[in-house]
Amino acid sequence: MISLIKLLHEVLIDEGGNVFKNTEYDSQDILLANIEPTVKKFVEDLGKIFPNKKSTFTSLTDKNNWLGSTGSKPKSGDVDIAYSSEYFFKDKQADVDGWGIDQNEYNQLYEKNKKAARSASDEQIQLKSLIQLIVKKVNSTGGDLFTSDKAAGAGSIHYSYPQYTPTGEKLDIRAQLDLDIGDMDWLKFRFNSELPKEDPNIKGLHRGQLMLAMFAALGYTFKSGKGFIRKETGETIADKPQESLEVFNQEYQPKQPLTLEIINNYNKLMDYIKTNLKPEDIEKTLTMFKEAVRRAGAYVPDNI
Repeated sequence: MISLIKLLHEVLIDEGGNVFKNTEYDSQDILLANIEPTVKKFVEDLGKIFPNKKSTFTSLTDKNNWLGSTGSKPKSGDVDIAYSSEYFFKDKQADVDGWGIDQNEYNQLYEKNKKAARSASDEQIQLKSLIQLIVKKVNSTGGDLFTSDKAAGAGSIHYSYPQYTPTGEKLDIRAQLDLDIGDMDWLKFRFNSELPKEDPNIKGLHRGQLMLAMFAALGYTFKSGKGFIRKETGETIADKPQESLEVFNQEYQPKQPLTLEIINNYNKLMDYIKTNLKPEDIEKTLTMFKEAVRRAGAYVPDNI
């Protein structure tokens, strides 16, 4: 029997949180009205540091690329935005020149990361190396932007940045802006969800971790921004979210087919798990889910 502890590590995916806590770059909650002007200023400053990528940063102001509850609640603890991994590569190689990174420095870091890697693909090693040097370059500018190297290997960049009001006033508090990097369809599938109105304590984190726990219990692991992988073979089971559900339905043969409508809603997914999975899979899924939200310091729903 596969260890639940081992499976739990596959479920626990970094959800952000305040990575700048207890530092001079500590961030505060950001009001809904301040998100858009703050992101626009953030994009302007990114463009100054990385002028060759300036055109790609406009995607960050598109609200369709905002993830989770960003832009839909009165205030947010951080701002999560999807950013395509395509912007980091050129001809299937890390776009070192495009990001203004020294080639020799990149080569040395890439070789170091490659030697230390156990199961990461070459693309992941390239991305990790490039992100680490992007973080270093941002922090060397001495401007308002500051980044953390936390989750660089998982394909995220955490920024601490001053908050702005709709009138352009710069506030004396910071916000955390998280760029989640990967395939845009998979990022939205992973983080976006329909929040139940009857329980305001349920967040996108809960739906996401419940989904990951179910798939992990049934033999699949999730690679951030990449999709579901069959654990036994390391094979990516589908290119897009809808296709992954079709594979799941074919292989597991549940009583009721799993759909995007079900999986995008916490309550519907919870009911689905309890009525369609085998008893041992239900227990495994809910055990992992409960432990995942507990470790994340989040609210533990009563209906577990």
